[in-house]
Parts: sequence; C-alpha cells; structure tokens
Amino acid sequence: MSLLLPQITKRWSINCPSSVRAALVRNHTTGSCHRLYHGSSSTKLRQVSSSMEADGYNRQSLNLYTAHTSSEEMLVGSLERMASRVNFEDMNQEEPKRRHIVDLGSADGSNSIKTLRFAINQLHQPNHRIMPLHVTFEEQPASDEEKLREVLESHDDWFKKNNVTRSILIKSFYKQLFEPNSVDFFMSYICLHWLDTSLADDIAEWKLLGDEQNDHSLGFTCINESTAPVSLARVWKRDLADVHLAKFFALRANELRPGAEALLVMVSHPHEFICPPDGGASPLTRAMQNCVAQGLLREKVLRRTIIPYFLRTVDDVKAAFDLASSIEINNLDGSTTTPGEFLELVDVEAFPAITGGGSQSIESVAELFWSIHSGAVKTAGPSEEELECIRRETMQVFADIYDSKKGVPSTFVACVIRRRTRNQWSK
Repeated sequence: MSLLLPQITKRWSINCPSSVRAALVRNHTTGSCHRLYHGSSSTKLRQVSSSMEADGYNRQSLNLYTAHTSSEEMLVGSLERMASRVNFEDMNQEEPKRRHIVDLGSADGSNSIKTLRFAINQLHQPNHRIMPLHVTFEEQPASDEEKLREVLESHDDWFKKNNVTRSILIKSFYKQLFEPNSVDFFMSYICLHWLDTSLADDIAEWKLLGDEQNDHSLGFTCINESTAPVSLARVWKRDLADVHLAKFFALRANELRPGAEALLVMVSHPHEFICPPDGGASPLTRAMQNCVAQGLLREKVLRRTIIPYFLRTVDDVKAAFDLASSIEINNLDGSTTTPGEFLELVDVEAFPAITGGGSQSIESVAELFWSIHSGAVKTAGPSEEELECIRRETMQVFADIYDSKKGVPSTFVACVIRRRTRNQWSK
C-alpha cells in the first residue's frame, strides 16, 4: 500500500509583496484567514531555524536541563497513560507490539538520552509489561548528524538491554515526518520557540514585516525584547508564532495514534536572556550597538539581525492550539483533512528555572547564549572581524549585567496534547 503523506494547504495572497508572500489558512469557524509567511527555502534560511553553534551549545546544554526536570511530573503522567493504553491494546497478544516514541529536536543527543532513560524506567515499572520500543531522534537539517549518531552509539548496550531500537531523522519538524497514526508518544524540549524560517525569502524582512515607515531595527534583535515595538510583536504573534505552532500541532495530530500524547516544552517569556533585570535591551542588542558605536560594526548588520524565535506564554500556546483545528492537510490522494480537530489540550503550565548560577561561571552562561544566537547573527552578513567584535562585546555585557552566583532567571512553558479517539463533537 502506498504511503500518502499530507502537506499543508496553501492559499496564496495576491496583496503581499513578492518577497513577503503569505499562505492563507482558512478558519472554518469564522471564515477568516490566517497568514503564513511563505517563500523559497534556501539552504541559508533552513540553517537559521537552528541558529545555534553546535560545539558551544553541546558543551553548555546541560545548563538547560532544568527544562527537562521541571516538567517530569507531566512526563510521568503521559507515560502512565501510554502504559495503560498499550497494556489494554496488547492484552490478548502473545507478543507486545513495538511502540514508537519520537524525540523532536535532539541536538547532540546528550539531554535526550538522559530523559529517555528516565522515561524507559517509568514504562518498565514492575506493574507494567515490558514494552518493546523504537525511538526516533529527529533533528533539523543544519545539525551535526554524526555527533548525534556518536552519542547514541555510546549507549548501545543500554538500548539492547532495554529492547529499544533507534533511528535518526534529519528533517524539519515543520514538515510531515511520519505516516499517519503511527506515533505513540512525542516529546520535545526547548526547541519549539524557533519559528519556521523556510517560509521566508529574506529573514531580515521579519524585523519590519513590511512596515518600513516605522523603523526601529537598531533597537532590538529579538521580538520579545522590551525595546521591540509592541505593535510589531503583536503582528509576529498573530502571523508567525501562532500559525507556525498551530501548523506543528496539526502535523503531529495527523501522526499520533488515537489516544497517544505529546509533551512539548518551550522557552517562555519572561526570560532574562532577552529581558535583563535592568529593563534594557538584550545582551546581543547591546553588544551590537556597542560595536556600531565603536565603528567596528556596520549599522546595516544590526538592522538585518533578527533572532527567528518567539517566546510564548501559556496564553500564546492556548491561542495556537485553538487555531490548529483550522489548519488543513492535503493528502496525496486529493483529500483534505483537519487533524487538529481531534486534538485535546490535556495540560499547559509555565514554570521558572535558572540558567547557570552556583558553581557555573557567567562566562559559561554567556557561551551558551552565544552558541544559541550566533547563527542568526551570521545570517545578517557580518565579516569575521565584525562577528568577533559582537562575540567579545556579548561576553562583556554578560559580565556587566548578570550575577554569576544567581544565574539567569528564565521561564519555560510545557503542554501535553492528546489525539482523541473521536472528534470533539462526539465526546
């Protein structure tokens, strides 16, 4: 039987400039349309979606593991429900089916393995039947697949001992990844705040979204900064952040088996990486402004620098979830479906965390920050000398405004979604 992989429906706007075209997603309840910025997906833009310098991020990523531990209760709840569902489905089977778990945004795999070990221990509790598993580690195309493979191979004995097979998938999670109704559990940690940059001709245009009459582009590099125009932040939320997350929800709804769940943890707002304690611009914006003032950075590089992520609150996640039911999926057989209609929001909550602090030096936290954001800076076209100036100034800004003993306060938002066995009108 041939595999029919669905694609997102696109309705092209004729009123947008060619460089900022918009796909229109029909809201079946109100009849309104939601714009999804779309254009050619060059290699350069695909790489922006990660924006991260891999070596530095891998060295410092354990500074972010609180996002995993703080949401453990939600993870345990999802796994308990998965175990109960699987035990019921396999009740009359001589051999249990191998179930499919997917880790979205695995990076180099280090944090993924720690969380997977915890998850498998939960599933293999004495009151649960041993569950054969296949785990897919997904990462976006610009990442270091060999490093991820190396980390996973170092745990070969553990995989074999626990009857877990594995695979690596290098593909954007803003695309269809798996056959419909084929995934038993998704988990994703601290990567869904990144937007889908394959849907843009020039990422720098997101800094204005066509409103060249009100140019504040020298004052911010991230839309969640206090120095970014409030009106522009609203446009980002409506036309980018809400629609991109809704699209993600709809794609995963199509892939989840009935009754299956996903745990999704995102960087949230407020976060002192972006909104420092003194109320000013982010460390990156200050560093670039300092370099411009010193004559060591061309002004146009700062004008073109925009970090393509949106730090969502609980209400933002709820808004995107509500929108997901209006996202149409086109199947290759010509039919269209709206799988988001089958989703249920089981839980969503925000929780505080600290990046660094204690024995962690502020230099290591600054290196983590730079590794996360430097890719987007490179996309703006600085020379090697300019890039080094920005890096050096960023390190100094961190030393000036943050307390190494306290670390950098942050917030994460976590949600659990479930695919219903029936649509919402039949509950």
